[in-house]
Amino acid sequence: MKYRNLSLSFTMDDVTFNVLSISNEQMLNTIPKHSHSRNSYELHYISYGCGTLIADDAAYSITPGTFFMTGPQVMHEQIPDPDDPMREYGVYLKVRLPRNGTKSRLLKRFLQQSFYFGTAGIEFYDLMKRMTYELEQNPDGQQLMLSALLEELIVMVSRLYLTTADGAANESAAAFHSPDDQTYLIIEEAFLYNYRDITLDSLSGLLSLSRRQTERLLKQHYNKTFLQKKKEARMSAACILLQEAGKSIASVAYELGYSSPEHFTHAFKSYYNISPSMYGK
Repeated sequence: MKYRNLSLSFTMDDVTFNVLSISNEQMLNTIPKHSHSRNSYELHYISYGCGTLIADDAAYSITPGTFFMTGPQVMHEQIPDPDDPMREYGVYLKVRLPRNGTKSRLLKRFLQQSFYFGTAGIEFYDLMKRMTYELEQNPDGQQLMLSALLEELIVMVSRLYLTTADGAANESAAAFHSPDDQTYLIIEEAFLYNYRDITLDSLSGLLSLSRRQTERLLKQHYNKTFLQKKKEARMSAACILLQEAGKSIASVAYELGYSSPEHFTHAFKSYYNISPSMYGK
């Protein structure tokens, strides 16, 4: 289950965290390669099951107790083990800093980390279960309890970064201004799930922005144009579809929205420098 539209935010010291989604899902299908905007942090805890994370072209083996964070503009893909698919607790956050940045050493450490992969203790699992309970049962004081649990999660994650040598921090984190945070969730899910039919006009409509404003937003926060983002999404999906038994090039081209197998083959080869038929083999 994924909970969106939470209208949940909290402030720690001088940093505001807006929570766009909290999830507890069994992952049966591959999540294609995608990235988040420069002010977003997605926290993942695997309670059971196995799989593989591909992050910036490096492969990481996921097992029960794995914790990883995919931060700003980190390309990543999650591939579940078909025989033992993973169950993931996820929290997707957008962060707003004061104009001069944060003074908190702990929060600086959180914001400087663009990617992390490691393991976490049972306390992470307990915390995620408590958050899920609040969302499922909706008891009195839910918002207050969720805010408190999320603050605890941020502290736990930041301490994990401080005490673990795994993963280099990205020291370029800086103060930035963000539009409505829900905007980024709309963008990322549009490309992730509607890569076949998404157009600049339809995306602009979802965002209630003009075409020019939408293009500027993509360039500023993802460093890509609309066409680059769409091609990235389609090519990532193509890699998954081509590995499915019995799939023809023509059927993959159709599922991706290309006008012909030849058009798809040319696009795939120019992107990956290998033909789709060779990739499938």
